[in-house]
Amino acid sequence: MESQELTDKLLAFLRRALANKDAQIDPEVNLVDQGLNSSGRLELFTMIEDEWDLMLDEDDTDEVETFNDVVALVEKMLN
Repeated sequence: MESQELTDKLLAFLRRALANKDAQIDPEVNLVDQGLNSSGRLELFTMIEDEWDLMLDEDDTDEVETFNDVVALVEKMLN
């Protein structure tokens, strides 16, 4: 999967987790500051695990703060 394709899919997942399909996501801003609560965070990581048949480690997901962190984590897990 190409990097842009991965980014687009992850953006769609994040917007779904935010329950706002038109949300403007700043890749450098903390996800909490963009409206992602704990249940949305769980939903986001569940969608990622289901899409790519991954098991994300809690230690890894705890370090995710921004959208760029989400992309980096998924890229690491897929490689």
